[in-house]
Amino acid sequence: MNNPIIALLGNPNVGKTSLFNRITKLNQKVGNYPGITVEKREGQVKANNKTYRIIDLPGTYTLFPSSMDEEVVFNTLVNKENSFRPNLVIVVAEPTNLKRSVILYQQARELGLPAIFVINMIDEAKEKGISIDIPKLEQLLNTKVYETNARTGQGIDQLIKNFDATPPMYVSKFQLPQ
Repeated sequence: MNNPIIALLGNPNVGKTSLFNRITKLNQKVGNYPGITVEKREGQVKANNKTYRIIDLPGTYTLFPSSMDEEVVFNTLVNKENSFRPNLVIVVAEPTNLKRSVILYQQARELGLPAIFVINMIDEAKEKGISIDIPKLEQLLNTKVYETNARTGQGIDQLIKNFDATPPMYVSKFQLPQ
């Protein structure tokens, strides 16, 4: 596939748009209030002998829509006829509240979407004395976890180099009674 689509998914205020700007070299508006990215934004990056289409989705706490923002996200990710349906979802998290992002990641995987996990603003974790056991988190999520700082560019090149990595198949840990 020569023009894979990659969607940035995450809660509000985790730095998705900053990450989008760093990857695409664009300068979209960044805000610290709900609903700043109501529509998806699109950019490109050339890497790995391909041109990747990068979609910056509105911030959401769930993939079960109850607002216009959430509906945009849900339709982009789930509608198989949608020309923006991604080949890879990057779930962007921030280190002070990983649980919300893990839930969003699990919802994406349960919908059958290939996804990886990025902890952005990793500098804030160090400043606040937060230690994250990355190997343990990778084992829990069954995917590669990347650490980035969109403001400085830390970890961005490593993330882009791995845009073609295939995340493992999702296996739900929830079992229905027989």
